[in-house]
Amino acid sequence: MMEVWRYIIPIISALGVFVYGYFLMAKLDKFLDENRKAIEKENEKEDPTCVMLTEKMSDEEIAAEVKRFRDRHTGARIILYDSTDTELSESMDSYADRRQ
Repeated sequence: MMEVWRYIIPIISALGVFVYGYFLMAKLDKFLDENRKAIEKENEKEDPTCVMLTEKMSDEEIAAEVKRFRDRHTGARIILYDSTDTELSESMDSYADRRQ
């Protein structure tokens, strides 16, 4: 009988270590995921919130820049205006007046 316990005790100890390690890794995974989300949110704040697309850019460059901006800023809105006609602030005021 003593011979059996010599094998059972290390097996039970190893299983205990594996179970403890599983729960420890689950908590670590949750912590790292929350940390990653916080870092991504912080990085989003550092990204420019305004991008100028000029007439010198090709259609492909404009599309790529718009896609990159939308990937980083989920609440992005796009405004197009003609700079030869009015200033941006005037265009925004005019747009706001029409929306009301």
